[in-house]
Amino acid sequence: MKLVVQVFFFLILLISCNRKPKNKAVLNSSKETESKFLGEILSKSYCASCHSYPDPKVLDKNTWKYGVLPEMGFRMGIYHDTPRLSLIEGGRAGELIIEKNIFPQKPVLSEKEWKKIVDYYIENSPDSLIMPQKEINRGISGMSIRTTELRISPPMVTSIKYNSDLNQIYVADAKANYSTINILNQNLKMLSTLKLPVPISDLDYKEDTIYATLIGSVLPSDNPNGSVVKIFKFSEGDEYEGYTPILRNLQRPVHTTFTDINGDGREDIIVCEFGNNTGKLSLFIKNKNGKYDKKILSNDPGATDVIVKDINRDGLLDIVVLMSQGKERIDVYYNQDDTNFKMKTLLSFPSYYGSVSFSIVDWNKDGFEDILYVNGDNADYSVILKPYHGLRIFLNDGINEFNEVFFQHQNGAYKAITHDFDRDGDLDIALASFFPDLKNDSEEGFVFMENVSVSDSLGFDLHTFQEASTGRWLVMEKVDLDNNNFPELILGSFTALEINGDSDGVVQKSLMENSPTVMYLKFD
Repeated sequence: MKLVVQVFFFLILLISCNRKPKNKAVLNSSKETESKFLGEILSKSYCASCHSYPDPKVLDKNTWKYGVLPEMGFRMGIYHDTPRLSLIEGGRAGELIIEKNIFPQKPVLSEKEWKKIVDYYIENSPDSLIMPQKEINRGISGMSIRTTELRISPPMVTSIKYNSDLNQIYVADAKANYSTINILNQNLKMLSTLKLPVPISDLDYKEDTIYATLIGSVLPSDNPNGSVVKIFKFSEGDEYEGYTPILRNLQRPVHTTFTDINGDGREDIIVCEFGNNTGKLSLFIKNKNGKYDKKILSNDPGATDVIVKDINRDGLLDIVVLMSQGKERIDVYYNQDDTNFKMKTLLSFPSYYGSVSFSIVDWNKDGFEDILYVNGDNADYSVILKPYHGLRIFLNDGINEFNEVFFQHQNGAYKAITHDFDRDGDLDIALASFFPDLKNDSEEGFVFMENVSVSDSLGFDLHTFQEASTGRWLVMEKVDLDNNNFPELILGSFTALEINGDSDGVVQKSLMENSPTVMYLKFD
């Protein structure tokens, strides 16, 4: 880096030696230009060393100045009035952060260089972002809405899982230090409730056994105190007797996938250890003794979602993972047999996108799997509405190279589910948002994207419904409670989070007091 700066100044000196400014104003202009260029060069060197380079125009001035830039400074050893140790957790989490040198003891650049980076971003960022305009129609033809007798105040639903074997719904509601799993039958009536001492981030099942992923800490943390537990049912009735851990010491796990990845007849486990500053994507291979051998596929934080699928059609299951938390991307781990993998990045996204979820579906029915990608996480250091939040469709060219063909803006988009909901022969999209504009446009929390495409020209009519504004939808799950092979949707509300622009807390208070815990949507 010093060499780059030296070369830059050498070029400036050459220009200065060969051109004499006519007056002081020209000289000052030259210095301003020099400072701007140096700020850009420094930013592209330092700010792109950990993730893709963020252009100043992607955020407004205040967000850069008071939100993002101070946090960027910490990663470069620029602390000013913030004690370095105050940024480092205690215990094993702190050891991991120090091992990775997340917050350097000494600055990696000078104060003067850092100031030039800060000035460059603030001077070249807009006062505000221009938001896309879209028309959302009120009312969804053929859709009926029901709430349930399950009412938790305030609602904090973190996971919903539909057990198709028993035709039951598991609803996890988390508080600061515990979770409840509420079990509903096909009529949305409560059957039983089980309490666990740690918040739940994910649910799964095998017949009548429930598997719960315990996050360890809802708040950002690097502590490896998460786990995956197996919950046993009594021999008769709907009550569960307790649980036993099957995986321990996980870094803030958010998603767990059970699969026989190596075809040996034993079920292995893939865990997204999201973490915070550190984390990993882990594969737990079940051995002949019934124990698990851990294989780390990635040491990056931010593993969010996994889909297991034979992407390259060689007869072996591959692992496709969505990574967020800075280095945002979708990676595939091609199975090379015998639990060896070859990683390839399928798609890369800017560090500010806020990747949340994805799905794999043959959208254009050409025999090749395409990707639907959703980005709208908005809870870190830039909690403003963003024009690049929403849903994107990437089509497969036949050799697993993916090209973006469609973007639909939605503030704070979180989950997309595809199906021919209106029964007209093409795929529609249900799109839920956890960070919509709850103060001014809360109905955007759920949008039905009715497919009106013509040939290769993709198009959608957007619809919502009045009751969409009554909750804050963190979770959306596909179910089939009436057993007609046509899906319904369950929305889960999480209200215990501050709302952007709600300075007096009125909107959040109303949601916490009045939001349904879950909502059932049926397409007739």
